[in-house]
Amino acid sequence: MMTKSKLSQDEVGILILLAAILFGAWFRIMPAWLAGFPVNDGGMFYTMILDLQKNHFVLPLFTTYNQNAIPFAYPPLGFYIGAGVSDLLDIPPLDIIRWLPGILNALCVPAFYFLAKEVSNHKFQGALATLVFAMTPHLTSWLSMGGGLTRSLGMLFMLLALGNIHRVFAKNNRRSIWGAILFSGLTALSHTEAPIYLAAIAVYIWLMKSRTWTGLRDGASIALGTLAVAAPWYGSVIRRHGMTPFLSIAQTGAHSLDAVLKILNIDLLTEEPYLGILGALGVLGIAALIAKKDFFIPLMLPVIFLAQPRSGHVTGNIPLALAAGYWVTEIILPGLEKIVGGKKYAAFFAVLGIYLFANSMFYGLTLSTRHLSEPEKEAMQWVKQNTPNEGKFLVISGEQTAFCDLTNEWFPALTERQSLTTIQGSEWLLGDGFGKNTAQVQSLQGCIDEGLGCFENNSAQLRKPFDYVYISIASPTKNCKAAETSHATRGLITALENAGEYSVAYRSGNVVLFEKK
Repeated sequence: MMTKSKLSQDEVGILILLAAILFGAWFRIMPAWLAGFPVNDGGMFYTMILDLQKNHFVLPLFTTYNQNAIPFAYPPLGFYIGAGVSDLLDIPPLDIIRWLPGILNALCVPAFYFLAKEVSNHKFQGALATLVFAMTPHLTSWLSMGGGLTRSLGMLFMLLALGNIHRVFAKNNRRSIWGAILFSGLTALSHTEAPIYLAAIAVYIWLMKSRTWTGLRDGASIALGTLAVAAPWYGSVIRRHGMTPFLSIAQTGAHSLDAVLKILNIDLLTEEPYLGILGALGVLGIAALIAKKDFFIPLMLPVIFLAQPRSGHVTGNIPLALAAGYWVTEIILPGLEKIVGGKKYAAFFAVLGIYLFANSMFYGLTLSTRHLSEPEKEAMQWVKQNTPNEGKFLVISGEQTAFCDLTNEWFPALTERQSLTTIQGSEWLLGDGFGKNTAQVQSLQGCIDEGLGCFENNSAQLRKPFDYVYISIASPTKNCKAAETSHATRGLITALENAGEYSVAYRSGNVVLFEKK
């Protein structure tokens, strides 16, 4: 009876892929499980799911979030899926926002393998790239947070669309046109930025892999088919709101030289808490491919940042993981084989596996602390029950990175009151004023440990009258990092207590609410 002495490379690749899928899923879902509440953001999307359910699944004209007449112009597929699952399985919408983003993000791992296998034309290399993609900390956070409901869905369909588009342009597989149309259309219905990246990378693939009239014709077919899939929704929004919401949000992509140059900070893409090994593997892979004069993967990274810098730190992980897979397959493992022979896989993954597990575990545990505390939820419930519906609030948490300010995001959703310091949704209204408004809010947040002068000067910059000041004493983050200092009170609380024009309406160990006299 004959037995195999060792696994083939393809068999090892299958094991690597299974590990990537299993561990990738665990680390994408674990933070929400530990938190007991949606991680970080998602308050606006929670409200939009409720709006859709209350309107019997007919798109509302506006969302009720933050009482700000925000057009219901966000790509709606994620909200329909969330609301549908909520109704069908009798799951509270808050739990949908908590769990569904991580589940959808877990599905992105096998979807990435489909793309990686197509690009590399190598199953083992594709599996290694997928392992890097699965274990990159930044991808386990940004796409799994509450707001990841649409981000993860957009990433999922974008990866599937790109795999099919690569087949069409690089391999002249015209049967994949239908898959490209379907998944491109679903991408457009899922997220605002994913279609921009998809279009830019699709054009790039044609330029690098095709440059033929046949490919151009197939690309036109994909574009027209995508438009046909997404047109009913786009048409509905334009008919009710005109082009104003789309023109407004188009001006919030952070297009600037400084934003594009962030590509040089690979740590921004991977966000590894310890050694930046995954980022280093990607950079070395890019360098090796350039030396080989194979520019397809390396140039994809600047294409992504030039197309839309604002979320390039997320989408840029696609070429980075592809390059890392190449470096490990073509450089590291052959080098190890010369040293340890047939034990190269065991030697490499014994070291890398321990690092990846420890890295992801630490990151996931830290991420799980980024959620509203029970005292914060109790305070917001008190606001909902004891303040007038038309009351206007300044919400001060001290978190100066607006997209990590979970207190401001969740305040309008849980209190059903208007927060003048919440930026979520204003990108559909303010156009090029969005950046200025965000900067003003960030400056005001910096006053949490300052005196009355800082608060009055910066609140005046908003030019919006307010009735209440809600101060969160213990925000879990500072500049998107875990807060390292605990606070019993804040300087602004003392200043407002000593000011005659404010009175304390509510106080707990975590929140103080002042009413303006």
